[in-house]
Amino acid sequence: MTVADQIVTLLRETAGGEVSSRLLCERLGITRAAVWKQIEALRAAGYVIEACTRRGYRLVAAPDRPSAAEVLPLLSTRWLGRDLRYLAETGSTNRDVAALAQAGAEQGVAVVADRQNAGRGRMTRVWFSPPDVNLYFSLLLRPPVEPGRAASLPLVVGLAVAEAIERLAPACVPKIKWPNDILGDGRKLCGVLCEMQAEADCVRHIIPGVGVNVNLTQAMLPAELRGRATSLRMIAGQTFSRAAVLAAILNALEPLYDQWCAEGLEPLLPRLAQRDALYGREIRLEQGGRMLAGRADGIQPDGALRLVTAQGAMPVYSGEAHIGT
Repeated sequence: MTVADQIVTLLRETAGGEVSSRLLCERLGITRAAVWKQIEALRAAGYVIEACTRRGYRLVAAPDRPSAAEVLPLLSTRWLGRDLRYLAETGSTNRDVAALAQAGAEQGVAVVADRQNAGRGRMTRVWFSPPDVNLYFSLLLRPPVEPGRAASLPLVVGLAVAEAIERLAPACVPKIKWPNDILGDGRKLCGVLCEMQAEADCVRHIIPGVGVNVNLTQAMLPAELRGRATSLRMIAGQTFSRAAVLAAILNALEPLYDQWCAEGLEPLLPRLAQRDALYGREIRLEQGGRMLAGRADGIQPDGALRLVTAQGAMPVYSGEAHIGT
């Protein structure tokens, strides 16, 4: 955690809520002037911190910010997200995690940003990333699996997101749209982009990047997205703590990921089937320069979509699915 995160944590944990400057200096190994500078920075970031004469500082209110100080107390994970790095703004959290991976960072690192100015979706699309309302984060995973298994990981991440969201917002019943979207009320609620570095026989790392529309409103959406995107707030009619949403997703993902590493996707197929947004639907599947048409018939153990066409059933491993003929 940063020094500022540590100060927030100490303010929260101290009985009575008041922490002296002397104690902060001793715990953090910094000067009173440095403490004051950090307190001022936290106030500028939206924290309400009172200075109590002769008694120190007291935390009155905190902003909706998915920083380590806000997320870590909510985690039940053993390793996932325990090293959490918050950025007010960045180009792409996937790029940030890729740099950490190249520097030798351990599995489980999470980078979360309030805003991305170069966020990407699948097929090089730009990800709409307004500040302060949504959740944008990426994770560093180093699964001990062969590269062929990696294609099914977006479904594991999507399942974790869907189950976490439904626990927080029972009115929302998220569906998973193969291969990497989560829908709410038939519109896009979340997207997952996994990027991998691998050798012939092993995966070096996989970086799942996740964007969740949390407190986005209809008015914030550009015109071209208003019929296609939604948010937790738009579905449930209330605002949500982004720190709580991130913690819930990480808590849901760790056991699913551990199971996937040990047993593959097959044990998770019944849960995926319950949320399959394409099953039984007539779809058009855009794949490179060609278009396939058929009926979606579920997800296979290797993560492929089973597509029933006029020529028979076939597995599809990549593409963009459009519902309707």
